[in-house]
Amino acid sequence: MSGASITIGPAVVGSMIASYLFGCSTMQTYTYYKRFPGDRRVFQILVAVVMMLTFGHIISIMYWTWTLTVTGCEDPDGVTIFSSSRDANIILTPLISTLVQMFFIYRLFKFSGSKTVAAFCGILSILNLIGTLVDAVHALDNPTNRTTKNTRDWLTILTLVAAAACDLVITIGLVYFLQRERRRTTAHQIHNIADRLTLWAIETGLATSLSSILIIVFFCAMRDTFLWTAVYNVLADVYTNSLLAALNSRKTTRIQETRVINFPSGCDTPPDLVSEKPETIN
Repeated sequence: MSGASITIGPAVVGSMIASYLFGCSTMQTYTYYKRFPGDRRVFQILVAVVMMLTFGHIISIMYWTWTLTVTGCEDPDGVTIFSSSRDANIILTPLISTLVQMFFIYRLFKFSGSKTVAAFCGILSILNLIGTLVDAVHALDNPTNRTTKNTRDWLTILTLVAAAACDLVITIGLVYFLQRERRRTTAHQIHNIADRLTLWAIETGLATSLSSILIIVFFCAMRDTFLWTAVYNVLADVYTNSLLAALNSRKTTRIQETRVINFPSGCDTPPDLVSEKPETIN
């Protein structure tokens, strides 16, 4: 392969996918505020903060792509993964992922009631945040020699593993505790609710964890290419969309004909009994 096909090519593709996902998250944000105008203030603030960080993230990777495709044409040998805009992306991505992971950790805690599991996931999330910020600071302190060989490889891999492990534990934990509650009741309606929530947990959790795993594989196997950065460009948008999808999926679930239950995020524990009247779980 030529140099451009393993450097500029993946970077452009990653930026295009990230831009598409940012458009999806913008539409989901509009849907969220329209559908849940009276939602908890903390969730409304969380969405606003995550979207502002994601907006900064998309600007930084677009500017980085511009430097690769336009400015880099004048000096192809000077094209590197790290630049000022790339450093900004490295800082913004773990901030976004940590905020989203904390939301799902809270949801896991509400389901399980286990402080140990929640604390373990929280440690993994914070480890990813701190490790990535240390990598970013190291890159900022070495502006004249920014290459993949100049990064702390062990720390980069450790932070990526921590992020992937956190997402997998959250997903497995949600599925386990949902199915545990499902087995505790014989009500067919509760089984349907648990199965739907389980599907949502798997969809959102696997998207983020698989993205982190792909970055690890590309970083370890093809470190001198931009393939891992292409997936990393998309990672923040995947987290943002998973958060918004989880919030927007709290739509009314109709059971049979007249039975209706609303599932707010955070307190997702299904009721033991389903009444004939509309019931809201807070």
